[in-house]
Amino acid sequence: MKKRVLVIGILCALLSMFKFNVAVFAETNISEVVKESIEVNGNMGDLPMDLLKDVEVAPYEENKDRIFTNEKDFAAEINLEENKINFSDVEGNEITVLVDDPDLKFENNEDGTIIFTNAEEDYSVENQILDGGFRQIFSIDSKEAPKEFKIDIEMKEDYSLVEEEGMFYIKDSNGNNIYNIGKAWAVDSLGNFVETKYEVKNHSLYQTVNYSGDNYPVKADPLFCSDTIDNTSTKWDKNYNSGKGTFSVYTRTCTKAYITAHWVLGPSSLTVLSQASIMSDMWSEVTADADFKKYISSSKVGRIKDQFICHAANPLTIYKSSWNLEPWRPDKTLAGTYINTCNPE
Repeated sequence: MKKRVLVIGILCALLSMFKFNVAVFAETNISEVVKESIEVNGNMGDLPMDLLKDVEVAPYEENKDRIFTNEKDFAAEINLEENKINFSDVEGNEITVLVDDPDLKFENNEDGTIIFTNAEEDYSVENQILDGGFRQIFSIDSKEAPKEFKIDIEMKEDYSLVEEEGMFYIKDSNGNNIYNIGKAWAVDSLGNFVETKYEVKNHSLYQTVNYSGDNYPVKADPLFCSDTIDNTSTKWDKNYNSGKGTFSVYTRTCTKAYITAHWVLGPSSLTVLSQASIMSDMWSEVTADADFKKYISSSKVGRIKDQFICHAANPLTIYKSSWNLEPWRPDKTLAGTYINTCNPE
């Protein structure tokens, strides 16, 4: 993978996505705007967060044949006998995902990571419930192990699994995104990213990993995200900064992993389209929040949007527990906001 300056690409993509005046932005010396960029040489260690080790599972309970999570905005369970994940959100949008392999057998529960193993074919599947979604991690343990995996998706009749410009979604009959499927990625035991892709065949999602090296296991990660913002936790704090106040937005774990997975591949038109979808969902949830409507006046929405986009594009801010947005900060455009690490002065 060629070296890519990811933050520059993401920032420009987000500018285009939200229809900011890119020509005006281009007048600014971009090397001055992006003071700290991430250069990815194709290794997990170049990212601000390890997508395998640093993604926390959601709180869960366990009984003899499943683990389950019941939150205000979503419910999920992992079946311990069938390698099956069921997820539904507060609006009743429900899907079930399973790997089409009857020889996968439950091995153990490692702190909420449910591992199924096919010992004969030398691979395993790790299932995790996340805040706002879920994922499967395929572990390819040797050269002899399969490199293609079929992911069956059970869903309502009016839902469909679709591909748009290389990105994958589950949509309802009106074309609304119900689930955003994260960009396909895979990594070897040294942390080096390797070539992988998704395909849709007969209503199933296939992931193929193209790898000819010797650094096993190779891990690959299908990710499904539903809800993007935790509106229950998102709130206005009137006491922040001597009473100036802050609007604290809590982004779901699944969403943070989704965005980070796109950094792996660097800037591309596909990344723009993908992030346009999930970022649009996020912004819609933010602006629909009761505290946003109450405390953010219409004249301040533009600068709040700049701060919001900055938090998503900036590797120093995306993994904060909350994204603090302040309407009292000066309006310095997205470029100026980025210079000040999302806190324009």
